[in-house]
Amino acid sequence: MGYRSDVTIVMYPKRKEDFNVLKLYVDETFPDEFEVHGDDNRIEGFRYLMLEFDSIKWYEGYEGVDVYTRAFSEWDDKFLDESEEQDEDNAGNYEPIFHYEFMRIGEDYEDIVKDCSNLCDHILGVDRNAYVNV
Repeated sequence: MGYRSDVTIVMYPKRKEDFNVLKLYVDETFPDEFEVHGDDNRIEGFRYLMLEFDSIKWYEGYEGVDVYTRAFSEWDDKFLDESEEQDEDNAGNYEPIFHYEFMRIGEDYEDIVKDCSNLCDHILGVDRNAYVNV
């Protein structure tokens, strides 16, 4: 059966007007269907793409996994927003125009891996709880 994990990936643009460009990139690059979500309570018009895999074998060397690994390893360099103005303190530290957040939660309790783009909003979190129903 092998070791299984739950994986969640979210992607969102820096500027809400770039959402359709991000959606086009995701549709052309990744083999899986991302769901479009909106959170009007957080920021008006904020939308993000989300993909969840439950109980998946997430191993390097698997073709489906490697597509994501390659894309995320190049993300910050590929999507730099070089149009934004820089001050002396931040010269050369461009924020990506698109952000991603990745989380893999393994079967072992402490096995949680999180990865994200530079300067992301950290909208993806984890909460493991035990409950007693009496």
